This record gives sequence, C-alpha cells and structure tokens, in this order.
Amino acid sequence: MCAPVLMLNAKCQVLVERIIKNGIMGGNVMRVNSMFDFQLRFFFIFLIAVFMLSGCSGDSSGGSNGNVELSLENPSENTDEADPEEEADPEDEGDNNDELTYSREEDYPNIVKLPMEFFSTVNGKKIGVSVTLPANEEGEPIDDVFPALLVQTAYNMSLVSTPSSSGALSGGADPFLVKRGYAMVTVDVLGSGVSEGGWELLSEEEQNGYGDAVDWVLRQDWSDGNIGVSGVSYMAIASLFTAQQRPDAIKAIFAVVPLGDAQRGTAGTGGLLNGVFMKTWMTLTQKLGTQNMLASLLNPQHFSQIIRSTREHIDHIDSFYLPLVDDALAGEDYIRYDGEFWRARAPLEYIDKITAPTFITGALHDIFQRDEPLLYEQLQKNVDARLAIFDGDHMSNMLQANEGNDAISPLAVLMLQWFDKHIKGLDSGTENIAAVTQYVKNYESESEDGFATTTAWPHPLAESNRWYLHGDLSLSQELPFFDEDSLAMHASDFAIIEYGKSSGGHFLEFGVTPVDGSDCSLSYRQWTLGGAATFNAPPCYYDSSEVEVDALNYESAPMSDDYYINGPIQADIWIDSTVTEAVVSVRVDEVSPDGSVVLSLTNGLLAATSRSVDEARSRYLDGEMIQPFHYLTAEHAAEVVPGEVFKMQIEIFPTSAIIRQGHRLRISISPSNQAQGIMNYPQQENSVGGVTTIHNSPEYPSSVVLPIVPLSALN
Repeated sequence: MCAPVLMLNAKCQVLVERIIKNGIMGGNVMRVNSMFDFQLRFFFIFLIAVFMLSGCSGDSSGGSNGNVELSLENPSENTDEADPEEEADPEDEGDNNDELTYSREEDYPNIVKLPMEFFSTVNGKKIGVSVTLPANEEGEPIDDVFPALLVQTAYNMSLVSTPSSSGALSGGADPFLVKRGYAMVTVDVLGSGVSEGGWELLSEEEQNGYGDAVDWVLRQDWSDGNIGVSGVSYMAIASLFTAQQRPDAIKAIFAVVPLGDAQRGTAGTGGLLNGVFMKTWMTLTQKLGTQNMLASLLNPQHFSQIIRSTREHIDHIDSFYLPLVDDALAGEDYIRYDGEFWRARAPLEYIDKITAPTFITGALHDIFQRDEPLLYEQLQKNVDARLAIFDGDHMSNMLQANEGNDAISPLAVLMLQWFDKHIKGLDSGTENIAAVTQYVKNYESESEDGFATTTAWPHPLAESNRWYLHGDLSLSQELPFFDEDSLAMHASDFAIIEYGKSSGGHFLEFGVTPVDGSDCSLSYRQWTLGGAATFNAPPCYYDSSEVEVDALNYESAPMSDDYYINGPIQADIWIDSTVTEAVVSVRVDEVSPDGSVVLSLTNGLLAATSRSVDEARSRYLDGEMIQPFHYLTAEHAAEVVPGEVFKMQIEIFPTSAIIRQGHRLRISISPSNQAQGIMNYPQQENSVGGVTTIHNSPEYPSSVVLPIVPLSALN
C-alpha cells in the first residue's frame, strides 16, 4: 500500500486575488460593514476560498508557485524559487485523482445534518453542537453506531456550514468522511459562536468543556464509543487539549498547524509581546464569535439562547479582552513572565497525557513554526506519530485543507487513511508514511517535489556548524584572532499601538503599527497569519531585504557547494548597552552573487532582560547549545548594567533550506523586529535612547550555530 500524495497549488490564491481585483468583495456581490476591519474581511474571503471555490488546494507562500507534489514516503525533493508576483494559470493544473493513492468506496450514499443541539458543561454552561451522520438515499439517518470525528472551534461553526471535504478540519459537514462511516461532530467552544460564556483564550474552563463534549458524544445512541479529534489552527490546539482531557476515549488525532507553547512560540517570543499576532488573531476571534444572526435565523427554536450567548460575547470585550491588552502593555507579571497563565495554555506542558496516534502538520513560516516539530518530538516518544512540514505561512497551509480539483481535500484523504487505521482498524498503509517529511527550500531532484523524508526531528545526521561575526561585516568559521571593530545599533522608535471598542461597541479594535520597517517583511506576513501576503502582496512580504537595509548584515564568502541547513538555530551575540533594556533581532538569509536577498529563511529575537537560559531544558548538538530554552520568569530576569558586556543566546526558529553554491549566507542583526515582538511600556521606558554595541573579539566572539545535514541525506 502506497502513502498518499498531497497536491498543493497556487490556484486558490489566484482565484481569490481575482475576486478582489474584480471588485466582488467591494460591493457588487457582498458588502462588508465598515466596522469589520481587515482581519474579518480576510477571514470571510478565506471562507469563500475554502468552501465556495472549486479547484483550490493552494500554497500562497511565494516560495513555490504552480504545482508542488508531496509524497510522504518518497525521500527526494525539489523546488524552484518563484516570483511571488507571477500568477499561475488555473487551467494548467491537472486532475489530482491519480495522486491520492489511498482510497476506498463510500459505505453510505448520503449524509444528514441533525438539528443544532445544546449540552451543559459540568459548570452549567450551555454549549452548541452540530452533528452530521451517514444517511440512506432518502437522506434519513442510518440506524447504526459510528465512530465520531470531533472538531471544537472558536471560529463559529455556523459560518462553515457548507458541506466540504475539509469539514473534519474546519468544522463543517464532511461528506467525504461521513459517507465512509464516521459521524461528524462540531462544537462551538465556551464563549464562542452560539455557546454561552465569554471566550478567554484556551482557559481552564474552556478546556474542561472539551472533556464535557467528549462525554456528550459517548452518551449518544449513534456513538460506538470511539472518537477521533481533528482540526486546523485553533481547532488543532483544541484537539490536543481534548486528547489530554479524555485520553481513554480519543483514538486518533490529526492536527494541522497547532500551537505548542503559547508564550515562547507565539505571543511572548523572546520576552517581548507579539502585538501584530495579537491584534490579528484576537480581533478575528472576537468578531467571528459574535456573527450569530444566520445561526439564530436557521435555528429559531434556539433564537433566544443564541442572542443571549452573543450578548455575553460582546460584554466580554470589557471583562476580558481590553483588560488583557491593558495588562500585557503594562507588563503585568502574569502576562510578561512564564507562569500559570501561559502553562495552562501550552499543550507541550501536558503532552505526556496524550495516548492516541497523532499526525502533526506545520509550515516553515507558520505562526507556530517553532512548536510543531517540538510537539512531534515529544509525542513520538509515547505514541505512533508523524510530522509533515510544508512551505508557506499559516493561512496558505489552512487553505491546503481545501478541496482539490476532484472536490476532495488532499489532507482529507490523508486524514481518512490515518483514522481508518487507528479508529476503524483497517489496513490503510500508514506504516509506509515517513516519520518526518519536510519541505526543503531550494532543493532540486529528479522527483521535483521539494520534500525530503527522514526518521526523526531534529534530523539524525545534523551536525553543528559555528559561524563567527567579524568587525568588517564578514561571516566565517574562523574565530577572531584579535579585537575587531565593534558595531553599534541605535534603539528603534516604538511601535504605534491603538486599541479599544468599535463605534458600535460590538467589536474589539486593536492596531499595532511597526515603525522599524518590519511592516513590510517576511515577519509581518508570518505574524499576520499570512493575511498580509494574500492579496496583491508586495515583494517585501516574501523576504526581509527592505527591513535589512539599515541592519548590520554579516555575509559569508560564496558557498563552494550547496549548504543544507535543517533544524533550530542559535545566535550567541555579545553586546553592551547604554541603557537597561535592549532587543537584538537576528535574521538568516540567502544572498545571491549580485548581493540581493533571494531567500529569507527564518528569524529570532530576544529582550536583554529575558536572556537567562535554562541549560537543562535547552537543546545541544555536538556539545553545542543550538536551541536555548529561556526561563522567561520574574525570578530569572537578568539585569542589564550599562556598559557591561554580556552574551545574548537567541533562539532562531527552525528551518530547512539549502544555501546554493555560489550564494552567500547572511546573518542580519537589528535592534528590533516589531512585526514579531514589541516592547511593553516598562521595557520602552528602560530602552529610550539606547545604543547597543555588537562585539567581535577572541574574548567576546559573536557567532551563530547552524545545524548542517550532509547533502547525501537528500538522495
């Protein structure tokens, strides 16, 4: 039995771009109320792309254009860097029927969606639930029992009600899986959609509700007692927490772009506040959670219940959203530092509770880029687990869950294969799926698919390779022999922050505008969930060249051979500061012979007062620390003494790429990357007018450690 082949293409992006260009969203077909800002309009367009446009399974990454095939059992790989502005022709795409190699016939001819129901949590909150069951030709439910596929969403299940083969990932009705003998169950989590309560960001009460949903499913007459959990993004996170809540009931997990550590991986990277992500995601979640008019009209028996829930969601702006933003910007300890608030929202903290076979997918520029391989690494110690890392950003990898040309989601096929094995006990061939499949930028081979497979993450053949920064802005593997020029950076101005409620009082408004140039960079694309690069994106959303104009750019000599990087990266930067807080941002690029940035790979940043490292929880390779684990706690906050030299051990998120022969490796250092992290107000006060000096000497050898894999591992 062969593993499935996934088809990703640029068609979905192209079609949606044409919608915008033709003015369909501008008023000819759909008008969006002015109070809906960019995030909400973007999500509605995403919904259209996923559920109304055919032939979309696209990757809008800009790193690869046109068709890219992934075979999860084929170790060879290929990609060509494409012009992000070049438009793919949808007519060039072929049928992907031959590529979806796992298949089986439908067990039932039809599906039926049952009327919306509510169940009560142990805390007495009413939670909305939608069920889709196999049906006969007349659309009547089959009188039998079935395993259930459970999706728990904070994005309002009523907005994705259109039947789709991506339903088991997005929360809609799913004919593809339901006709093959699964019950589809979608739940609005506490505080979202039609469910009661106020949403509080994966709170303990919300997570307890995940277990209540499992208990409700097990009580149903149509349930055979076996449950799989699945979803993209928030729904993937909820799947992991659900499996932790009820490990005995959950038989399999399929999680697309999930979170692992909310603080280190997303909202508080490097001891800073990821304001761009927060303003994108928090406003989106709050607004979607209140869009219940359609649900109330389609379910008149629950009209008063739905309206009451909606009112609760709106009132929560004042009781949760705005206080949370206030506290984050004020640098309140429970937000600023690692502790109960963040650990309760980190699936990695409870990963050993999961006993179900788990498939994890991620992306090289995903908002959860750091966490997805870490989740897999921990899971595979105890369960049957797989990891697939794609190119692109968060949204492009959500879109890959959409239907292909044959109206079957490629990921749905893989998910069917996974669930058939681990829930139904069928011989679906999952043993042939490689443990780890990664997209490798710039890789070319006969298979022309851009992917490589291996047996573990990090790559088992990886070796540490240290590159030193020199005072003449060169980058070499030779330690400085004498004191070289130290180079200085002046602190950036502070990002512009505006927040409050909409004029009508129904929606959260939250604006963060970088002033350091990072609002036109790969980082901005990444931390807006890919939304910044979805429509008519300028080239700067595909690399970091513009923001690096005024940075300290250290470059190697031209590579004598292809240079394969795979895994996490660490920058050891020796600095001093004239003030008591500073930020160091590090980007990793490939530079062409003409000096232009042709590929931005990854980045990291760190606040100086957050530099303390838990060595026991850090990662080492060949005796070199390569992935520092920062405490990020109040008791480990590090003092910065003006003029005193100290080392910043900066975590740079993992990547997989080849620096091509004749091209150069660039390490770009700057005093901020506001697209990824902004200072809270106390940090701002302590950094005003600061000058940071980078040292390059035998005593203070600033350097970067890269994980290098032999090229032979790609063959």
